[in-house]
Order: sequence, then structure tokens, then C-alpha cells
Amino acid sequence: MKLFLFLAVHSGLGLALLGVLAFLTGSILLFAGKVRRRGWFVSIALCLLLFGGGLYQANDFFALGIGVPRDFSAENWAQTAPADRHFLLPSLEEQVELVGMRADEARALLGAPDYASNDTRMAYIVDSDWLDYVVLDLKIENGIITEMRTGLLS
Repeated sequence: MKLFLFLAVHSGLGLALLGVLAFLTGSILLFAGKVRRRGWFVSIALCLLLFGGGLYQANDFFALGIGVPRDFSAENWAQTAPADRHFLLPSLEEQVELVGMRADEARALLGAPDYASNDTRMAYIVDSDWLDYVVLDLKIENGIITEMRTGLLS
């Protein structure tokens, strides 16, 4: 029961359910002849507000990534929160060959590393969960990126 209440309050599911309930109540009252069309339209507006608020809250709670860009560009990478960059990774891997690139070119493209920045490694946070960070780890040898992997921060 505590889990249900927690999810209803914090995940947006409660607001979404209230929105659906407002729509159903307005529809039932309209077809029963208890309200006029204007009352039904009010219930639709209330439904949209509540359901939209629930979706907005669920986007943050469940990390759905609604509104996060999916196409990689240096600008999108810079503007995206580190914990949401995993949405950009498939596009990055498709568009840019990081292995073989000079480290200074990668730094110019991706910006300053979030975690490690030295002569042998650069690491960018691309996701996070409750306890750990997932990083895009770039291994550097002689100023050239020789390996790219994604994994838990070590």
C-alpha cells in the first residue's frame, strides 16, 4: 500500500488517473443528462491538464526522456543533462568515429570531461541510476583515442 501511495504521489500516475476519472465522470454525467455540453468540455479541459501534469511528472520520475534530443550534435550534447546523454549515444556512435580521433578533437566535440581527464582517459557521464553513474569511457594513447566503451563508473 505504501508503494502504491508513493507511486501515485511522486510518479505522476495519480494525476494521470485523476485526469481519466475527470473525463469519465464528465462523460457519464453528460450522457445521463445531468450536465450540458459546456460541463463536458470543462471535464475534458480538466482531464487534459491533469493527464498532462501526470505525464510531465512521470517523465522526470521514470526518466522517459520526453523532450530530450536524440540526434547527436555538439550543441545537443552540451545542452543535454549528463544523466540524459544516453539518448544521444546511438546517434553519436553512428555519426562520429571516436576511436582513432585525436583527444583534443574529441574534447572540442564533447566538451570538458565530466569525470576523468588526463593523458590516458576521458570519461563523460551518460546515465545515472540511484547509486551509480554510467560513463562513456575513452582510453587515450599518445594523444589518440584507442578504445571507447560504456560502463559503470570505476
